[in-house]
Amino acid sequence: MAGYHPLLFILITAVGAAELGLVAYLIHTFDRDGYPDGKGGYTSRDFKARLDYIMFCACWTVFFGLAYIAFMLAGALFFLASIASSALWLIMTVIFWAVGAELFRQVRVGGNCDGTPAISLCRELQTVEALAWTALGLAAFTFIVSLFAIGSTRRKHGYRGTYYDYDYRY
Repeated sequence: MAGYHPLLFILITAVGAAELGLVAYLIHTFDRDGYPDGKGGYTSRDFKARLDYIMFCACWTVFFGLAYIAFMLAGALFFLASIASSALWLIMTVIFWAVGAELFRQVRVGGNCDGTPAISLCRELQTVEALAWTALGLAAFTFIVSLFAIGSTRRKHGYRGTYYDYDYRY
């Protein structure tokens, strides 16, 4: 099961990169044109703060996702490449995305975007929220897979073992 980890980390990183690009574009646009007021009485300042938090989550995911991909593919045998380290990062990432997705859901304007053009502010904000929930789901799934990997390699290498069960006996 641990053989799927590079693919899962690549997916998490790709979703984070897509989120990062979209949020960076929206922040640039809103800094130029002004932030909209959120729904339910939230001010434009609240909207900006939550969009900034989503940007932080995306940066966190892309930076550490790329680092863990490099660690796994290089077969590095130090703590940062361990299953325990990536499981800790994944649980933190799940918490960050859960908070970010829910906070953004509370302020997102636009409803279900019926009748709006394919490229519109409503659909862009809806995509930000959808990517946040997708990143949360991928991180949670990868964390669960990591727990199975910990269980399968713990007997041989402990929690500091890598994702791949190398047999050093020849």
